[in-house]
Amino acid sequence: MNEKSGEVAVKKEEKACEGNIDRRGRLVFYHANGQGTGMALQFELRMNRKGEERYDCIFMEMARQKTASSGMGGQRVPATFDWGGKVTIKLDFFDVCEMLLVLEGKSEKMGGGRNGLYHEAKGSSVLITMERGTKQGGYYIGISKKKGAEQVFKGQILLSEAESLGLRHVLQNSLFFMVFRRNLREG
Repeated sequence: MNEKSGEVAVKKEEKACEGNIDRRGRLVFYHANGQGTGMALQFELRMNRKGEERYDCIFMEMARQKTASSGMGGQRVPATFDWGGKVTIKLDFFDVCEMLLVLEGKSEKMGGGRNGLYHEAKGSSVLITMERGTKQGGYYIGISKKKGAEQVFKGQILLSEAESLGLRHVLQNSLFFMVFRRNLREG
């Protein structure tokens, strides 16, 4: 396969998975199902531009499945996800460490004795949960967002053992850049 045909294959795959939205540079897990009730989970390492005072972080986003895949006229139409209605959470160093405790088997669930990690921003609250799947294996990651008393988003995804292994390595490596990237850039 030449470089050009490989490029086309990647673009076709992105379109099939994304509903024509470019998600390169991000780790995305798509779990569509035939009922249209699946979820997608995305992680992106966010590095500040020079001069920004905010801290580097990882954005975790979850989106509900919009449509189920179908076969129309002998062609497969992939499932789509509602990235416009996604929930976004900014994970700092300690949030990522909490996830790694679970992924490495050092804690049963995120937040230890609590029911997860609680975030509050712009008049809304978010609860992030993560725990080992007991029957199926893998790891459940859940997000629940409320504005006041109103539930505006609730979703959960089960990552397989293989997906969880990949996520663990990505998160471990991201910690280094979240902490020391400025030293590398300025040194």
